[in-house]
Formats: sequence, C-alpha cells, structure tokens
Amino acid sequence: MSGTPVPLDDAELRRIARQLALPGFGLAQQERLAAAHVLVIGAGGLGCPAMQSLAAVGVGCITVIDDDDVDLSNIHRQILFGADDVGRPKVAVAAERLRQLQPGISVEPRAERLTTDNAAALVGAADLVLDGSDTFATKYLVADAAELTGTPLIWGTVLRYRGDVALWWTGPGAPAHGAGLRDLFPEQPAANSVPDCATAGVLGVTTAVVAGLMATEAVKHLAGIGAPLTGTLLSYDALTVETRKFTVAPDPGRSRVSALRDDYGASVCGAASGEDRADADARDAALARIASGTAVALDVREPHERLVADLPTPTSPMRLPMSELSPDALRGMLARAAASPDDAPRIDSVVVFCASGRRSGDVVAAWATVAREAFGLQLRSLPGGLNALARDTTRPRGEPTPE
Repeated sequence: MSGTPVPLDDAELRRIARQLALPGFGLAQQERLAAAHVLVIGAGGLGCPAMQSLAAVGVGCITVIDDDDVDLSNIHRQILFGADDVGRPKVAVAAERLRQLQPGISVEPRAERLTTDNAAALVGAADLVLDGSDTFATKYLVADAAELTGTPLIWGTVLRYRGDVALWWTGPGAPAHGAGLRDLFPEQPAANSVPDCATAGVLGVTTAVVAGLMATEAVKHLAGIGAPLTGTLLSYDALTVETRKFTVAPDPGRSRVSALRDDYGASVCGAASGEDRADADARDAALARIASGTAVALDVREPHERLVADLPTPTSPMRLPMSELSPDALRGMLARAAASPDDAPRIDSVVVFCASGRRSGDVVAAWATVAREAFGLQLRSLPGGLNALARDTTRPRGEPTPE
C-alpha cells in the first residue's frame, strides 16, 4: 500500500460509520483503503461510477487520466457530470465531485492521454489500476504496463446490455495463479473488430452495474477482504440478469511482458505511423473534394448516430442507413449523385462514411464496380470514419489521437 495507514479523523469516521459495522470489516480495513492509491484510466461510463464508489467508500488517493471534455451525449452514463459541465475537462469536473463526496481525498486530475511514454510510471506508482478505457489500444497498453510493474489491474468492458469484469495480476509480486489479459486474449484485436458505443449503443445503467462490480473488486483487494476475482472473468447480462464466471489460467508458454511495445495503435502512440498519415491525407483529400463540389458525401450510419457526430457544416450528406440499404436504394442515390446540375462542378466521386470506416468500407467493396461502370462515379470510403475526423479537426497533424 502507498504509505503507512494513519488514524482517521472524527468526520471521516462518522462518514463511513456504516461500513465499520460490517462483519470482517473494521478500522484496520478502512485505514488500508485510506492509504491506497488507485489509478483510474478514463473518466467515462465505467470510470465515473467507479470513482464515485471508490471516493465514497474511503479510498484516500485517486489519479484519473483522460484528455476529453464533457459532451452532452456522455451524461446519460457518466454520472459525475451534468449538463452545466458540457465543454469542461472531464478530469477537472470529476475531481470536484470526488472531493465533495470525501473532503479528505487526494485527487490528481491529469488532462492527458495514457501513452507509451507515461504508462509504466503512472501504473507503477499506484497500488491498483482500474481500467475504464474503451479502445483495444489503451486496454493492451494498460495491461502490459500492469504486468511489467506487477500492479493489480481491475479490468472492465461494457457494450449494449452486457459487460465483463476481471482482476488481472501478473508480473513481479503477483500470485502464482494470477493471470493477465494476454493469457486470455494473446493478441490485440483490430480497432474496428467490434462496434463502439456510438454505433452499437450502451444502456447507461449497465455501465453503472459493471463499474460497481469493478469498484467492489478494488475494495476487496485493497482492504484484504473476501475472494477477489484474481484469474477469473465475470460476465454480466442485463437483459437476463445472469452472471457467468470463467477461470483464466496463466499460459505457461507465454513470455511475460518485459518492456512496452513501440506501437499499440494510433490512440496511444507518441507519433502518427506512416499508415495513419496516409489515412489522414486521404481524409483531407476526400473532404477537399466534397468542399469543392466534385464529390458528394453519403452517410450510411443509423439516424441516432447523427446526434453524436456529423460532418462539419455546411456539408449536406446524402443519407442511406445500412438498415435501409438495398440495391435499388443505393442505385437511386448514385443516380442522384451523378446528375450534376449544368451550373455546378461535375461530381465524379462519392465519399461514403460511417463512425469508424468499417461499414463504409464494406459498401465500397461491394458497390465500387457498379458505381464506376453504371454511373461513372468513384466510390471512396472515408478512412477511419467520423471518429478519426474528430481527432484530425481537434489536434494538429502528427499529434497523438485521444482516448
């Protein structure tokens, strides 16, 4: 634990008095929580309710890292924020709320991203890490940093109506039966191999349930009570109210992490890769063609996704959601795009876009030949979709993209 437990003052003892009545939980356990330092990755749908619980239960020090600002679409699940906080840094708002819950808490808000440069130091300085991030790149970076430093990692994911929780603990000082993320999933999946929350949706209360389970595991581990989920994956389904447990054994054939990798993907790297730069250049070229009137944009997202993000105004895309896409509907769209008015530049291409570039890429792969041969149009997919476009428009070229 970080530091030596110190006596709690009367105000703090009164605040947490109900916990001291618990069987097996007394002053010694409370002092262990007060002496603990937890690093929280991401002040989002998992990080917010988890931090709320950790501060309320009496964890004495929380470092939270997130470089994002509060958006109106966040607050249905990111319960530390309100409508008046829109536009403010998430970590600053979170720190204010946590101090209101526990006046004596030490909160370090870091309005930055976790990167290969700072991950090992931040993770190694904590007694426990709680990962509330939502990209494979960050999750694997956190898991590798935790194994490298021997830091216990409370890991969680949530999508739609279900979520998973685990306590990964490998590396120096870890128990022999401890397992890590790479024992279950050895290789990092592609960034677009599963839909994100904006595309697939997420039930706000499901994030609170999963975050509550994560916070409970953190308390059990830090206070030394109960049976923590070391080497166990817990899955929760909100629609059936079912939970399942899976034992994850350490893989004896896997080499343990001895150094962080140079590249975990664009969302955590210190510099853009050649492929990232090529994608960024292709996005710039596509947007320039749309702005010049020689290309038209085609949005294949579902209507609710437009509430979260869209192309910059005054662009007016054609809309054809994937749920409504049929050969006749798409041919009609292409015919409209090819019929340029006489007093306008000739449209020679259609830029198809979605949230991540996956669905738009599928449309281009299936219909590029028809578009070219039947309508004289080149079908292009916007690389990385609107997710990448948002990063491009808020950061100088070459600067790392946000988590």
